[in-house]
Amino acid sequence: MDYVKVPKIYWEYTTPQILTMEYVPGIKINRIKALDELGVDRKRLGRYAVESYLEQILSHGFFHADPHPGNIAVDDVNGGRLIFYDFGMMGSINQNIREGLLEAFYGIYEKDPDKVLQSMVQMGVLVPTGDMTAVRRTAQFFLNSFEERLAAQRKEREMATAELGFKKPLSKEERIEKKKQRLAAIGEDLLAIAADQPFRFPATFTFVVRAFSVLDGIGKGLDPRFDITEIAKPYALELLKFRQAGIEVVLKDFRKRWDRQSRAFYNLFRQADRVEKLAEIIQRLEQGDLKLRVRALESERAFQRVAAVQKTLGNAVAAGSLINLATILYLNSIRVPAIAAYVFCAAFSVQVLFGVIKVKKLDQREKLITGTA
Repeated sequence: MDYVKVPKIYWEYTTPQILTMEYVPGIKINRIKALDELGVDRKRLGRYAVESYLEQILSHGFFHADPHPGNIAVDDVNGGRLIFYDFGMMGSINQNIREGLLEAFYGIYEKDPDKVLQSMVQMGVLVPTGDMTAVRRTAQFFLNSFEERLAAQRKEREMATAELGFKKPLSKEERIEKKKQRLAAIGEDLLAIAADQPFRFPATFTFVVRAFSVLDGIGKGLDPRFDITEIAKPYALELLKFRQAGIEVVLKDFRKRWDRQSRAFYNLFRQADRVEKLAEIIQRLEQGDLKLRVRALESERAFQRVAAVQKTLGNAVAAGSLINLATILYLNSIRVPAIAAYVFCAAFSVQVLFGVIKVKKLDQREKLITGTA
């Protein structure tokens, strides 16, 4: 890329402990005053930084995992060029995860929650559980509100009254009210998801999230109006257009259709067995051999609180009994058992403290979910 400079590595002078690179002088990307004196476009530099990482991650699957300002510099070549230093920490993304990321882009672009969930399963981020209803509803909620939130952000920037285009700050009460509305809208589904724990984030994603967090901070330092989502969106659309025009998508679509038709033809000869099996299940339900379990999230939360309270009370009773026993033994000069009783009493007292904290957390979570916090 014309706007990226990767220093040459001198392998004959490089060891597992020392990385010897070509000398390429530049100005640190966070030295705003020096960049202005150099005459480069800071807004364009912020966009270049994000686009270069999208290219590294999505196109090549190999990226610089430590992009702090000390490792990114700028010179005046080609109107302002990014120079990356220090390749001691690199991240790699396998083909399966890269394809999953692109499929996730497709799903978000088409507002298809099933495609998004399928891509997350492909990447290993989501582990299929018995009941995926709550996960799907949550995905649908975020897809429906994604465009609305982006439009609201653009509107806020347009209506900003500050000279540099800062968004009008919300009052404390308005921020609390918005947070309550969001939590009340998706609280139930998020609680169901957390109970099943279906998400497993690969270690590589930690480096990806960290890299984009650092880039977001660098971008805001270069340009107060910097918005990483606005920069990533056109790049993602270009990827979508490229893949939509490729033979790979046509073949993949043909393969899916062929598999669907094969399953339909195979199932055609199994309908009689399925009807018989369905009748058998209905008969077992009537006889009481099968039981249906209905999940009530409100009852589950209430049972969790009752169980925590009961355990805390039990520990408190045990602690009280032990301290009485220890005191009696101590007064009767039976020292060793008395000290042991005091130790056990202290242990139960700590459990009581943890139990009280857990009950308070459950109460706070209940208030957040119901929107009464």
